[in-house]
Amino acid sequence: MSATAIDTVRAFITALETNDQDTAESYLSDNFIFSGWTPRPLNKSDFLTVMGGLKAGIPGLIFNLHNIEEQGNTVTGTMQIAGYQSDSFILPPLSLPPIPQMARSISMPTEDVTFITANNQLTRFNVQQTVSGGLRGLLHQLGFDAPIIQ
Repeated sequence: MSATAIDTVRAFITALETNDQDTAESYLSDNFIFSGWTPRPLNKSDFLTVMGGLKAGIPGLIFNLHNIEEQGNTVTGTMQIAGYQSDSFILPPLSLPPIPQMARSISMPTEDVTFITANNQLTRFNVQQTVSGGLRGLLHQLGFDAPIIQ
């Protein structure tokens, strides 16, 4: 029996939260696109690099995915990211300077998310960014307000 779209999304989010990069990567199709949360859409490699960087600086980063609904190969829900920064980190795909260790907690606003699946893999992960949300909001909560390169 194959996994449902919700099963795939939940397993993927769990892999992100536990920083299991190999498992997270296995849930992403080669043409995967992440959009809405970063200044520009990210491909599979850039997405994994950004998530790895965030987890290096905020090891307890959680996504709090809830209100999950499935319709065919589309899964929607809401996500509320939270964590505590315990180390500096870098996000090379976004051309930002290193993010210094600020020893701050973050608690992001709730954002609507949509995942598109095919063959038990994600092809799209879109975040409907809210005011004070996205990567810009996360960095602002850490006290880092350098301009984000488009």
